[in-house]
Amino acid sequence: MTTWNLCPLQMASLRWLARGKTIAVISQIEGRRVDDIERCLNDALLLLGVETLDDAFRKIEIARCDRT
Repeated sequence: MTTWNLCPLQMASLRWLARGKTIAVISQIEGRRVDDIERCLNDALLLLGVETLDDAFRKIEIARCDRT
């Protein structure tokens, strides 16, 4: 299993996004500002060496859940 140096907030934010949560909702859940979550996600993309969130989900094997 490959591991990346993602912090817990980066992993949690990616998981929330994969479940269909918005950045605004994630910021409320995590008790952070929206710009903190945006920066966190941008840093996660850089660490993973990808350009899109879908590529990040695939790389860390998070399946995007139905948004129902």
